[in-house]
Amino acid sequence: MGNRTVQAVACALLLAALLMQRGEAAGAPPALYTPAQAQRGHAVFERHCAVCHGAHLEGRVGPALKGEKFASVKAGFTIQQIFDLLSVEMPAYAPGSLTPKQYVQIMAFLLQQNGYPAGRNALTAQIASGSAVALVYRALRQATPETSTRGAPASHPAKQKPPLSGQLSRAPSSGKRSRSP
Repeated sequence: MGNRTVQAVACALLLAALLMQRGEAAGAPPALYTPAQAQRGHAVFERHCAVCHGAHLEGRVGPALKGEKFASVKAGFTIQQIFDLLSVEMPAYAPGSLTPKQYVQIMAFLLQQNGYPAGRNALTAQIASGSAVALVYRALRQATPETSTRGAPASHPAKQKPPLSGQLSRAPSSGKRSRSP
């Protein structure tokens, strides 16, 4: 084996070990925000977003922002796509009017509510706007008002709404997000 091959194998093994240590290789979602960011994000969400997206992110005039209908593998959203849309087009009544810190806090809250764990490192606008991490709903493990005692999402059939116009959709040719008619 050549010296370069040995170095490449060593680097690959080291990277695999680091990823396993962080839980990413085992399928665990990355910890991209702090608990304090999500808590502050909840407060900002209540003030600026809940009127359209619902107090429990269930969707009202705007689409749901939690669960498999929002963050599914099929939808193909990344954190970057959601953050970019959020920070440019929201809130609907005053797009782009919040501070970058407030948008990051809201993104942290959305990650928390979609089952991503909190960590020690704070999410930043730069990290969020460059993140290729897929945003895929993961059932919350701890019991919250939105979950049953087994940790699965509570079912609220009366709150389920059909897709509304203006929801995000993937444009088939470009792979970019666009508003559906």
